[in-house]
Amino acid sequence: MIFSLDTEYFAQKIQCTRDDKEDCLVTVRQLLELAYTSRERGLLAMDDLVQDQVRYPDAFLRKAVQLTVEIADSEKIRKVLYNLIVTTKFMANHHFLKDVLITETMIALSLGEDLDYLFAHLIPSYFGLEYFPRVEELYYDFKEALVRARTGEGAGTEE
Repeated sequence: MIFSLDTEYFAQKIQCTRDDKEDCLVTVRQLLELAYTSRERGLLAMDDLVQDQVRYPDAFLRKAVQLTVEIADSEKIRKVLYNLIVTTKFMANHHFLKDVLITETMIALSLGEDLDYLFAHLIPSYFGLEYFPRVEELYYDFKEALVRARTGEGAGTEE
């Protein structure tokens, strides 16, 4: 059976506390690392990264990466991941917002979406207007740190 998420169900389940949103920022950071790795070295490189279960302990994230690497069809990825969210949400104590962030990121990566669109607009939109700037800032800080690391700026200097 394929589950479909109607708007009312989705809107009800996506609601979460500030603490939950703070916890999701860690997931966003992991997704940033995976997204940039996939753009620089290909989708398969993401699978290599998530094999480190200490760094990426979330089983749903590892499954989402595996599906993204193995299945080229983004609609099939969407169906499988949302089915997993719906069927395991309460039984396995999954966090709905976190799982939606993972799912939407993997779908966007499989479609080759622009990372600026993905992390400066789409992903922050799931947090709501109040948290949007925090998530957007996380992205721009990550991107800036990546540029500094590539150009060697900041090496040996204190901030």
